[in-house]
Amino acid sequence: MNYSKDERINVRISKTAIKNNERVNVCLEIAEDIGFVNEAYILISMQNNQNEKQIKLNYLWTENKVNYFTCNIDLDTLGLYYFGIKVIINENENWVTINGELNAECLKPWTITVYDEKFSVPDWAKGTIMYQIFPDRFYKSDKYIPEPISYRTTKEWGNMPEWKIDLTAKYNNTDFFMGNLKGIEEKIPYLKELGVKIIYLNPIFESQSNHRYDIGDYEKIDSYLGCNEDLKQLCTKAHKNGMKIVLDGVFNHTGNDSRYFNEYENYDDIGAFQSVDSKYYNWYKHKENGEFEYWWGFKNLPVCNGENDGWQKYIYGKNGIIDKWFKLGIDGIRLDVADELTDDFINNIKIAIKRNKKDGFLIGEVWENAITKEKEGVQRKYLLGKGLDSVMNYPFTNAILKYVRFGDYKFFLDTVEQIVIQYPQDVLNSLMNSLSTHDITRAITTLVGKGIEQKNELIWNTDHDREWQIQNEKLTDEEYEIGEKMFKIASVIQYFLPGNSCIYYGDEIGMYGYRDPFNRKCFEWNKTGNNLNSFFVGLGKIKNENTFLKNAKIEILVANEKMLMFRRFDENEEIIIIVNRTPNTVEINLKNIMENTNIILHENVSYEKLDAFGFAIIKNKSNKK
Repeated sequence: MNYSKDERINVRISKTAIKNNERVNVCLEIAEDIGFVNEAYILISMQNNQNEKQIKLNYLWTENKVNYFTCNIDLDTLGLYYFGIKVIINENENWVTINGELNAECLKPWTITVYDEKFSVPDWAKGTIMYQIFPDRFYKSDKYIPEPISYRTTKEWGNMPEWKIDLTAKYNNTDFFMGNLKGIEEKIPYLKELGVKIIYLNPIFESQSNHRYDIGDYEKIDSYLGCNEDLKQLCTKAHKNGMKIVLDGVFNHTGNDSRYFNEYENYDDIGAFQSVDSKYYNWYKHKENGEFEYWWGFKNLPVCNGENDGWQKYIYGKNGIIDKWFKLGIDGIRLDVADELTDDFINNIKIAIKRNKKDGFLIGEVWENAITKEKEGVQRKYLLGKGLDSVMNYPFTNAILKYVRFGDYKFFLDTVEQIVIQYPQDVLNSLMNSLSTHDITRAITTLVGKGIEQKNELIWNTDHDREWQIQNEKLTDEEYEIGEKMFKIASVIQYFLPGNSCIYYGDEIGMYGYRDPFNRKCFEWNKTGNNLNSFFVGLGKIKNENTFLKNAKIEILVANEKMLMFRRFDENEEIIIIVNRTPNTVEINLKNIMENTNIILHENVSYEKLDAFGFAIIKNKSNKK
């Protein structure tokens, strides 16, 4: 994706991440009429100007009044490299941008990521369809009825989740709708119809809350969900239907009501809170004054000490938690708050996963660009081949939704270009691309709801509290109708960008709502089979049938405030995506594009125009571009 501003200047350099045994060739082309090039250099550095060096670009030849300069660069150290080309033209110093512009200053260096040559991601985790389930709210099977727990409140399916928080209460988030593992198992046929190949479950182990991110025992399935044998049976049925199971791994903190911390003395073990002599005491982080550290100050979430040998062995040592989970039949782990775990801790989890399954998958929760991400001024290395296989791709989420709601195509282009260029190819192809998750506002609300502003760094953020959200939560029929159309546009873009398309449970039937807990309502099973649901079934078939998309390249063809057109392609096949994000008609000539092609899914489109919120997915079986 090279948007050249001056055809007389061109920079040829790798536009993708490279392996650490690959040589980089740099070629600079400058037309003679720009001036005499006295000297040309490429300047290279890593984060904080580490490994900084300057390499001369050697004059190669002149052809058709264009001067050519070139050099080869060997990059062995894993990491992100920053590049700038300095040229002395007519004895004046200038910098050349990647887009072929001359500037007096180095305004924006470009980058190349170098990753481990042995890195690869299992093929099943590339370019497919994921489905995220918040277990308490997906489906309640009558085949499993648990014993009640005194502090938990059972609510009738479909009621509004409890949204008021009592900060003085011993427990919070204790309203349960009783979704369970048997329920998920029973709905495998429904997921199969959507084309789902990977099921990602929010935490399912014993905890004090409905979200279960405050784990009490890593070795037991929460009794309201089922038992360990139920997880085994779910994995078996999923595998028989061509699906994989990925569990949420919460290893940065536990619950305060846990066998390890045991603040309320509900467990037989002597917990860290009870005694400094507890075997678990040093499993937790302490401040200088000896007090425990709590995640973001939440007193129910004491932070674990990832550098403690005992904690490490318990999680990823032989016969540890990772081994126990994989013996139950799972295929991968999503690491909660991966940024707060050390690179070594993440790498050792990966080693434990591969010990159990050679094609096991490890994906991390990272909200920003995971290549440029820093911790305490040091670049994170977990996406360079020795840690995570891939990450949750919130940058795409943000860019897609900002484009569809506000027409911010420049932000969309910059975001997509940065991720495509900087991420290793296997990472790119296995990204978790969502439009909603349990942590953000559901997509339809983000697209048409009140309180959503373009200026927000993350589009789904709102300054309004839960009281405001509950009062403004309901969409009018008109708002919902427009929201559904915009959501279709966003989903078409999502499904055909590189990576895995992830459906957050209920999005495919049009559920909406602000952030937690309004995005965690019960699945509305009476709405399956509606228009939106059928649309997602169609998208799933297209994605699964066109397996070349797993590793296809991407090229943006048109991008403006009204419409977006891009293609995914390899040597033999091509799919072109065209969307109109506006309620107005957009004139377009599709006749040339339509030669030797077939429209495989569309709404409100013809050869000459895209009507309101129109889109087309076009298949070209003989790609000659």
